Order: sequence, then structure tokens, then C-alpha cells
Amino acid sequence: MLNWDVQEVRRYKDKPFTFKETLDLTKEMQTRSEDVLAISPVEVEGQLFNDHGLVISDIKVETTLKVPSTRSLLPVELPLNIRINEAYNIDDVDEEELEDYNVVIPVDDDNPTINVYESIVDNILLSIPSKILTKKEEEENVMPSGKNWSVISEEEYKKQHEEEHVNPEFAKLKNLFNDDTKG
Repeated sequence: MLNWDVQEVRRYKDKPFTFKETLDLTKEMQTRSEDVLAISPVEVEGQLFNDHGLVISDIKVETTLKVPSTRSLLPVELPLNIRINEAYNIDDVDEEELEDYNVVIPVDDDNPTINVYESIVDNILLSIPSKILTKKEEEENVMPSGKNWSVISEEEYKKQHEEEHVNPEFAKLKNLFNDDTKG
């Protein structure tokens, strides 16, 4: 499943090795992250290119995750449409020649395989944003609250904090010189 032997991919010297699959990653995602409540079937379409001792991947991944809101923990549908570009170093290419690539994955000589499956799972998890809100939370900027407590924004906190730390005696002195100039 999206895991090919290097020799199989090398046969495609003049043209790209193409693939298209639909994956059910429900168990994998829920095992690796408690934040993934559900995941729709993952549509994967991609190509692998041979390039002077490297195999370059160009993969499109589409799915929808159900994850909790970071504010209320209510479930939120999160559509993902990501593109993965990685280089697999199959012939121990020198590091100087790899500077053009953001992600270079070494291929083990004992088990020379290109594992696109792991890359897809990792990239989906990395694509989950740190702030996820329901539509209502986004539109109304509603913060959670309860009896004798509420969540406030950082700006509100700074404003309240400044007001609380003004010493009333110093506040009286603030206008002291204003009165002297009038008299």
C-alpha cells in the first residue's frame, strides 16, 4: 500500500511512475492523534520521478478531518487539500547536491523501499492547525464562560491588567501640576 521497491520505481526512467488510490486511514489517525475524531476516505494521486540517484515525489492528498474546536471542543469539519514534495535519496547522493530540496529522506540499503504511505500520514497530521474554531466561534468571537469565570482575549487581559495596576495615590499626583499652572 503506497510502498514500492526502489528497483520497481527505477524501471520508470523516461516517464513518471504514477499512482492513484483511496485510503481508509481512520484507525491509523486515531492511533497516532487523539485530536482526530474521524477522517473521510483519503484521495491520493501522485507521481514519482527518477532524477540522478533521487526519486522525487509529487503527491496531492484530499480528505476531511473531524477535529475538536480548540475553544469549545465541539467537533469541526476540517477539509484538507495538501501537496507533498519530497526527495528520496536512493543512491547516497552527496549532501551538497541536495540543497535544492526541502525534505530529503534517506533510503535504507537493507530495505530499499519508497514509503509514500508514511509520508501521507505524517503530512496530514502536520497540516492540522493549532487553532480550530466552529463557524459560530469564528463569526461571533464567542469565548467560553461559566459561573464566576470567562475566557478573555489577550488584548482584554492587557487592558484590565493596566487598569488594575494603577496606584490610586499616583493617579492623584498625575493631575497635581495641572492645578498649579492655573492658579
